Amino acid sequence: MQGTAFALGEEISLRTVSFRLWEAMWIKYDLTAVNLSLDNWTTIKYLNADGTDFSDEIGQLPADRGGLYMFSINCPIIPGRTEFPAYIGRAKLTDGQNLRKRCREYFTKYSREDERPKITRLFSYWSKELYLSFIALDENDQIVDFEAKLINSLLLPFNDLIPDKVIRDAVKAF
Repeated sequence: MQGTAFALGEEISLRTVSFRLWEAMWIKYDLTAVNLSLDNWTTIKYLNADGTDFSDEIGQLPADRGGLYMFSINCPIIPGRTEFPAYIGRAKLTDGQNLRKRCREYFTKYSREDERPKITRLFSYWSKELYLSFIALDENDQIVDFEAKLINSLLLPFNDLIPDKVIRDAVKAF
């Protein structure tokens, strides 16, 4: 971090993300079929202390299940109150996909490339503070449905593809 106000302002600007906090979107989609309380999710430190490789906790991701996952940026200043959800994703269980494989792809494939610029940005600025929460689910249809509902209702800053066309168009317009 530079000592000038301009340099500090530039750094702050690069790390600014928008959150859309609107109750009507939170209650619009029925997510009661599964208890999505964070008590039912497992949260792990995604990368090691210097952000250059996976943490030892990555082995907790199941290789035989599908489910939902959420990246969050965790600030240690007020633990439990300064954790910012950043991205929601899904992993269906197929011959070529599972929770462990899908979650590992973000660091191995997207963290240093321009294929998904928002994901690259997430890793570039917050890799040391990145946590991953996941919940294993058994039905692929349910996984796809819940991911779409969560993305539509939370509109997290690093999710590019908003499934609902009306919401997607509204976000693009403003």
